[in-house]
Amino acid sequence: MSTHHYLKSGAHPYPHIGEFIRAKLRELHVSSPEAARRLGVSTSAVHAYYKQPSLQFGIIWKLSMALNYDLLSDLIARYPQNFPVKPNPKLAELEKEVEILRGLLKR
Repeated sequence: MSTHHYLKSGAHPYPHIGEFIRAKLRELHVSSPEAARRLGVSTSAVHAYYKQPSLQFGIIWKLSMALNYDLLSDLIARYPQNFPVKPNPKLAELEKEVEILRGLLKR
């Protein structure tokens, strides 16, 4: 018998990934059949994802690509308050460009 320690609630329980995926698809107005089509799986497979507290990273990655939506950032936003998150280098680069543009506009 296999025990999955990662499924046990602890000091920092993780979000139910299946429920997160279902809610995100609703928010993005993507039906289960449409998500299934984009992933190349059956609609029943997508419905099975909704029931899973945890999903393989590959499924989350493929779904992000299929939706053209950054699911990982939404998950990162659910970290506990004051959790150290690495800065996004792309965002830092954009912020620098915005500051440069602001400087040009002030001239």
